[in-house]
Amino acid sequence: MSGSGERPRLLERPKLRRILARIVVAIGIVLAVIGVVSARYGWLFAGIILVGLGAAMGPARIRR
Repeated sequence: MSGSGERPRLLERPKLRRILARIVVAIGIVLAVIGVVSARYGWLFAGIILVGLGAAMGPARIRR
């Protein structure tokens, strides 16, 4: 951010990033559980990937 009066962009807000990361992780967990229970390994792998993406989206990943 260049000026002191500017508002941060939408995805630069830690609270919003935390909420989005939790939603992505929750969807990934649901897909992984469905994949394990129904033996659909594609869903399991998709769930694992979504959990990893959700973890990477967290507010600690903001770089300035």
